[in-house]
Amino acid sequence: MRRGRDLRDYRDSLRRKAAEDRRGVRKRQARERLVVAREKRKKEKIHPRLAKRLGVIAQQPLPITFLPFDQYVCNREEPIHVCHVIESLGMGGGQTMMMELVNALEKYYPGKIINSVVCPRPAATQKFDKKLYQSYTVIPEVIQERKLGQYLVNKKCQIVLQHRLALSKCLKPLIPSNVKYVLLNHTYHQLAKLSNFVRCDFYISVCNYLHKNSRWTGLIDETRCIVILNGVEDDYIESLQGVKLEGDFKTGRCHRLVQSKFRADSLKWQQNVAKNHIPGYTHYLVGYSAEAKRLCKKLPNCYYVGSTPSRGKKMGIIRNLDVYFYETFQQEGASIAILEALACGVPVLCKNYGGCPELITNGVNGYILKDRPEFLQKMKELSVGDGLQKLKESTRKDFQERLHIKFAACKYMQVFEKLV
Repeated sequence: MRRGRDLRDYRDSLRRKAAEDRRGVRKRQARERLVVAREKRKKEKIHPRLAKRLGVIAQQPLPITFLPFDQYVCNREEPIHVCHVIESLGMGGGQTMMMELVNALEKYYPGKIINSVVCPRPAATQKFDKKLYQSYTVIPEVIQERKLGQYLVNKKCQIVLQHRLALSKCLKPLIPSNVKYVLLNHTYHQLAKLSNFVRCDFYISVCNYLHKNSRWTGLIDETRCIVILNGVEDDYIESLQGVKLEGDFKTGRCHRLVQSKFRADSLKWQQNVAKNHIPGYTHYLVGYSAEAKRLCKKLPNCYYVGSTPSRGKKMGIIRNLDVYFYETFQQEGASIAILEALACGVPVLCKNYGGCPELITNGVNGYILKDRPEFLQKMKELSVGDGLQKLKESTRKDFQERLHIKFAACKYMQVFEKLV
């Protein structure tokens, strides 16, 4: 009897395994068909009549050959009026990148560009941290959404640069016909909704990852879809008064503590695992999380700083870290959090998500790792010897040569000049 039951169980297990294998094959085939269909859609051009009905503007080629920063000179006599539009003024990467770009355009091309920053809202009201924007010397205006067109006319704007967030929508119906409409995509979230933005004049992604995963190339000419890698400024960092941090090997992170980028159990790992392997290990957390705040009170080697509206205080903390610990759990664009760390000369440990490999080069300005055991091993290696100091030096060098905001500002100016 027992032998018969064992035989039946064995046969049942074989049938289950065969069924699972068949389901796995079907799923793999479905994924392959989906990939083929996506590639086909990207290559297909829509019919000119349909394009006209949809209001597609960017059908005609508009090739741009970018000049390097040290060779480009804007020869326009009249400044270009650009209105930066963003639909939320909350504290996030898209807002920070916008402020960095506005400051860089005015710093490196004075008299050649006039920037306005506006937040169109249905009710013309939004609460936001004014101290944060003041620390970047950017003063945004909040207006009623339906009055955007009149605002652009009054400001004599020639270009609208919409900084796309997950909640953004196409603003073409509100923009006068003589104003060029440029979409700047910051985020991986709701990427499929880019199909609603077919009426723009030009499209910019902040990294190659976002560009390759966007579905707009079947609707518009490929010369009107480009990549301009994010950057930040660093000329003020040396003058900051550094914030004193505890510990012999200091790690930390500074960004929105949302589920896709932060898990509270990482704090227990910092305390119970990393601290036991690395002498003098401490971890600093800059950003708001009620759960993290509660946990840090019980973990003596984890310090909860909370949200800070001051650019100077934020960068003053980051610059005194030894390593920037950037463990995330979802795809993203070109992280402004990583760029801020690199601007301070702090190497970054991160995962292979989204645009991270475009910012981080192994052994040059940080490392791309798979999981926490690899994070721990790399931090142990950097905590002894002179490897960390050499990595910090190459981090500063790489930032100055590749990721400084002046390179991005130079390309944006050439795009604006081409459009007007």
